[in-house]
Amino acid sequence: MDDRRAALLLALLALAGAGVRLALAPATAAAPGDVRLVGLDTPPPRGLSATARAAARLARPLLPGERIDLDRADVTEITRLPRIGPAFAQRIVAWREQHGAFGGLARFDSVPGVGPKLIESLRPYVMFSGVMP
Repeated sequence: MDDRRAALLLALLALAGAGVRLALAPATAAAPGDVRLVGLDTPPPRGLSATARAAARLARPLLPGERIDLDRADVTEITRLPRIGPAFAQRIVAWREQHGAFGGLARFDSVPGVGPKLIESLRPYVMFSGVMP
């Protein structure tokens, strides 16, 4: 008799679990894994072209003579500089937000991790407007 009760209890728990799962599952019009094909004549969503242009600009290396204003640049722009990764760029922006605009290489040297070798390697690629965004 105990085995029957245990089996019945397990069956009821399984049904209750399936009912809760069905009740909480998001309602979708398409079957899971269904693929929707888009025709070539369908225009891209608004803003997608501008986003793609910005991403392409930020992904490419600096052109000869192109400079980045370290007093105004965001993290993504700063990562375009040689030897600067995302974490270091974030540290530069955080220092600037806490202490104000750099105004020149002498004050940029105050950022932790910036030394004479890095300053010399960045000299042709950076400028300072003295104004924060």
